[in-house]
Amino acid sequence: MPNFKMNIFKLNTLSHKLFLAIVLWLIGALFFVGLTLNITWKLEDRGVAINEAGSLRKQVFYLVILTQSHQETLLKHEIKVFEEKIKYLSLLNKTENIEQLKHIQQEFEKLKPQFIEAQYNSEIHRKLIRETPVFIEIINQLVKSIESQNTHNIYIMRLAQILLMFMAFISALLSLYLLNRLVIRPLSLINQGLQQITQGELNVRLNLKTNDEFHQVSDGFNQMANSLENLYQHLEDKVQQKTHDLERTNHELATLYAITDNLHKMPLNDQTLDMFLQKMMAISFAKAGSIRLLNQQGLQMWTAHHINLPEELLNNEACNQTEACLCGKTLCQSNTEINIQLKENHEFLCRKFGLNHLMIYKIRLRDQTLGLLTLYFEQKSSEAISNQSLIQLLCGQLATTIENHRLILKEKQLAVLEERNMISQGLHDSIAQSLSFMNLQLQMLNQAIQKQDHRKITQHLDFLNTGIKQCYDDVRELLNNFRLKLSQQSFEDVLLSIIDRFKNQTQIEVKLNYQSTGVDLTPQQHIQFIFILQEALSNIRKHAQATYVTIHFKNNVEKIYLCIQDNGIGFDYKSKKADQGHHIGLAIMQERIQQVNGLFQIESTINQGTRIEVSIQRSSR
Repeated sequence: MPNFKMNIFKLNTLSHKLFLAIVLWLIGALFFVGLTLNITWKLEDRGVAINEAGSLRKQVFYLVILTQSHQETLLKHEIKVFEEKIKYLSLLNKTENIEQLKHIQQEFEKLKPQFIEAQYNSEIHRKLIRETPVFIEIINQLVKSIESQNTHNIYIMRLAQILLMFMAFISALLSLYLLNRLVIRPLSLINQGLQQITQGELNVRLNLKTNDEFHQVSDGFNQMANSLENLYQHLEDKVQQKTHDLERTNHELATLYAITDNLHKMPLNDQTLDMFLQKMMAISFAKAGSIRLLNQQGLQMWTAHHINLPEELLNNEACNQTEACLCGKTLCQSNTEINIQLKENHEFLCRKFGLNHLMIYKIRLRDQTLGLLTLYFEQKSSEAISNQSLIQLLCGQLATTIENHRLILKEKQLAVLEERNMISQGLHDSIAQSLSFMNLQLQMLNQAIQKQDHRKITQHLDFLNTGIKQCYDDVRELLNNFRLKLSQQSFEDVLLSIIDRFKNQTQIEVKLNYQSTGVDLTPQQHIQFIFILQEALSNIRKHAQATYVTIHFKNNVEKIYLCIQDNGIGFDYKSKKADQGHHIGLAIMQERIQQVNGLFQIESTINQGTRIEVSIQRSSR
C-alpha cells in the first residue's frame, strides 16, 4: 500500500506532500463530522419515536375510557389514529425495534375487537381491563428499547466528538511538525548557508535529504558555492591572466601607435621601410622578411626592401612574377599562411635556405592591393599567428603611407607642370612679343642699311635699344613674380610690394583701397590673385598709357573681390583686330581665376580706360 501511494502521488515535491496531508486530514474530518451528524439525526428520530410510543400508552387508556362511555364513532376514530401511529413508528424505525412494533401491532389486533364489543358486554370489558396493563407493558418495553438505543447513540456521538477533538489536536501537532520539517528547517538551513557565504565561508554546503523543491534549491546552492570557491581560488590566476592580456593589448596599441606615427612623420624611403620591416620581424620572431610592391597591372613585383634574404632568392625571376611566385598566388586567396614542407611535389628556393614556413600579408588600401609583406620562418611561429591582426593593421598603415607618397609625387609633378605652363604663358606674353618686335625691327634695319637710309637706321636702332630694354624689364618682372611664390609675407604686404615696384618702373600713381574682415585666403587663392594683379599691371604698363590706377581689394565672409581700374586709352576687347597682347593677358587672367572657381569681368572703352574685376563667392566654394 505505501508503494502504491508513492507511485500515485510521487512524493518528491513539497506541493504533493502538502496536498496528501490536507487530503488525509479532510477525509478524517469529514468522517467524524458525518458520523456525528448521522447520530444526531438518529437521536432526533428516536426522540420523536419515544414521544410517539409514550402517546400510545395514553391512547390505550383513552380507548378503555371510550368503551365505558359508549362513544363508538370516536372509539373507531381513535383506533384508527392508534394504527397510524404504529405505522409512523415503523417508518421511524426501519431496521431497529421492528419486531417489537410487529408484536405491538399483533397484540393490538387482538384487542381491537374487544374495544368494540366491550361497549356492550361487561364481561369482555373486565377482560379488556385485565389485558390492558399487559399491552401497555409491551409498549413500555418498546419505549425502553428506544431509549436504550438512544443512550447508546449519545455515547457514540460523544466518543466521535472526543475523537474529532483529538484528531484536531493531533493534526495541529502534525502540521507544526511537518511545517517545521518540510519548510521552516530547510529555509533556516538555506538562510544560514547564505549568511555563511556572505561572511566568506565558501566551503559551506547544504545537505537537505528531502525529495522536494528544497533538495533542488540545496543542489543549486551547493553548485553556486562550488563556483564561488573555484572562482575565489583561481581569482589570482585569472587576474594575472587578465593583466597579461591587458599588457599585451597595451603593448600592441603602443606598437601600433609608434609605428603609425613614424610612418606618417617619416618620408617613404629605405630607412622607413627598414624600420617597419624590423618591427614586423621583432613582433613575429621571423628569421627574414621582405616588402614587395606591385606595378599598376598587378602582374610584376619588385623588392622595395628586405632583411636577411640571400641574394640568390632576391635575384630569382620567379619571385617577381605574381603568377609564378608562391607568395604572389596568395593575392587571390584568403589564407596567408604557407607551409612549404607540406608541398611535396615542388622544389622551392625558400626551402633551400631553411625558410620552410611563410606568412604573407597584403599591403592593402581599401580595395587596392599595393604589395606584399612576407615573413620567413624555419618553422611555424605561434607569435606570428597570435599577432596576425596587429601585423595586418600595420600593413594597412604602410599602404596609406605608400599611397600618400605617391599622391605627393603626383602633386609635385602637377605643380611642376603648372609652373612650366605659367612660365610659358609669361614668356609668350612678354619675352616672345619683345623678341618678335626686335626681329621685325632687325629686318627693317637690314633694309635701311641696304638703302643707306641713315635716318631710318638710327630710328630702328633706337627701337631695338628700347625693345632690348623692355625685354630686360620683362625678364626682371617675371623673375620677381616667380619669387613671390616663396614669400611668407601677408597678402596685403605682397600687394604693397607689387605696387611699389610698379610705381618705380612707370612713375604711374596708384591708389590702394584694402579691406579684409573675412578668413585668410588659401595658398591657391593667394597665388592666383597676385598673378592676376601682376598681369593687369603689366598690361597697363605696356599698353594703357595711363597716368592713374586704382586698386580695390575686399575680403569678407561672403566673397573675395579684386578690382584694377586705369584711366588709359582703353581698347575694344571684343574686336579681333585689337592688340593680341591684351587678349593673351586677358586669357591668362581668366584661366587663373577659374582655377579657384572665381568669376572674371572686364569693361574697357577707347580713351576712357579699362576696369578688370575678379571675385570668388565663398558660399559657392
